[in-house]
Amino acid sequence: MRVTDKKVVYPAAFNSNLIREHPDYENDLKKVIEKSGARAKFLGLYMQRLKFLDDERELCSQRTKWFELLKHADGDLYAMRLDFEKNIRILFAFVDYAGTQYAILLYPFQEKESGKTKGSYKAATPVALKRLNYIREGLKDV
Repeated sequence: MRVTDKKVVYPAAFNSNLIREHPDYENDLKKVIEKSGARAKFLGLYMQRLKFLDDERELCSQRTKWFELLKHADGDLYAMRLDFEKNIRILFAFVDYAGTQYAILLYPFQEKESGKTKGSYKAATPVALKRLNYIREGLKDV
């Protein structure tokens, strides 16, 4: 998959042939990490999850403590779970392009932020779906 008008980019912290991210993902992730105050802990878990996702693809959801297929999302969204002092979630989807399946990291967020309800998925899912549609539309033009 090539970069087209910056619709899909490579994750800066991980070298993979099959994992990409939405152009706004990296900035959102930086904000979530800064807010968490646990950069080192997050980074170790994140690299572990990315490696597993890269190796297992859609079978990643069989490791239920790390990944889940979102049942109530209008689309095929998955969540990467990073549970420690802060519960960080990364919504992603699989997209087929030129005969290859790519995992596209769409939107990170912190679940169960203090003063907020567990409904963080409710706010994050529409953002992730909008980003997924943006990427799919961009790939049609390639």
